[in-house]
Amino acid sequence: MDKELLQQAQKYVYDYLAEYLPAEYVFHDYDHAEEVAEVAELLAKKAELPKEQALLLRLAAWFHDVGYTEGAEGHEERSVAIARQFLEEKGVEEENIQFVEQLIRSTRHDVVPEAVQEKLLHDANYSFLGRKRFERRGQLLRLEEERASGERFTMSEWNRRLLNMQMETKFHTIWAQGAFSKRRNKNIADHKENLVKARKTDIRKQTGKDFGRGVDTIYRVTLRNHINLSSIADGKANMIISINTLVLSILITAASAGFSLSQQAMSENLKFIIPVLLLMLTSLTAITFAVFSAMPKVSGQEFTEEDVRQHRVSLLYFGNFLKIPKDEFVNYLRGLKEDQAVLYDDLSRDLYNLGQVLQKKYLLLTYAYRVFVGGLALSFIAFLAAFLLL
Repeated sequence: MDKELLQQAQKYVYDYLAEYLPAEYVFHDYDHAEEVAEVAELLAKKAELPKEQALLLRLAAWFHDVGYTEGAEGHEERSVAIARQFLEEKGVEEENIQFVEQLIRSTRHDVVPEAVQEKLLHDANYSFLGRKRFERRGQLLRLEEERASGERFTMSEWNRRLLNMQMETKFHTIWAQGAFSKRRNKNIADHKENLVKARKTDIRKQTGKDFGRGVDTIYRVTLRNHINLSSIADGKANMIISINTLVLSILITAASAGFSLSQQAMSENLKFIIPVLLLMLTSLTAITFAVFSAMPKVSGQEFTEEDVRQHRVSLLYFGNFLKIPKDEFVNYLRGLKEDQAVLYDDLSRDLYNLGQVLQKKYLLLTYAYRVFVGGLALSFIAFLAAFLLL
């Protein structure tokens, strides 16, 4: 009967967790319940508990965390209610049900276990601290807490948290101490080393050393490309300005010379007035777009001191740092040296701002070339029409 009841409890817990346990609880799942139940059985044998007490201990082990189906807060009381419902359905005596409830409640963090069975369940619950797979279980616990709370831990924060759990949690029975203390002490020593490594990793990330040379190269190449593209745009604008200035000068000179010619010559050349005006307008418009493209402009964003503190704006951009006093700018750069993750974010914003400037340059330059080519074609057609038709 005892074996059958345990098998039914095991199946009930498995089915219940499979149906109701949220996906983020990857530590307090069926594997955890099974592990605690197995260790509880082992410790009960070592402690030579009476058969009935060992059964109740194992039942409590199976049900002690099923309340996680509705979250971590208050899960013990929910576990008690679920265990009672199952045990009542199986006809277990009220006295034994109350004892199982007492054992489950003893797993609360603010409860110090007193009875032997409570201590055995406590030790079984925390036996993962003294096992070889502690590191893997610890990572599952971290993933569960991060996903359930939405909080993210750095490596050093989590290792410190886990080390505190190891140091503050003790095994209450000599049987658990004999089975798990040696490995627990080794895990603590290993974890202290991991904490030192994690601190170094966090420092490297904070100072930017962990980003590697590849990231530096990305920023360097991208910035160089922006500068080269800006130089190319200015060169193309100068070419448009030079060509159209020359064309405009020739047209103005030719038009001025026409007034000094005889009346008959002026009458003959009057038919070319529209093509000439069209070509002059084309050159003037192309020059205007090209000049605006190459024209230096001190731009910048409107921002507040709060925007600077929250790193919502980059003061590395030329148009932005001109708006603050020199001392504030120096302090700002000092902060970037202390946290280079923020520095890289500011460089990203700076590159974005430069990209927007380039977009405006190339947009105006595109208009200049389109006007030049389109106007030149129309002027040619107008000249041809004037020559053939008039």
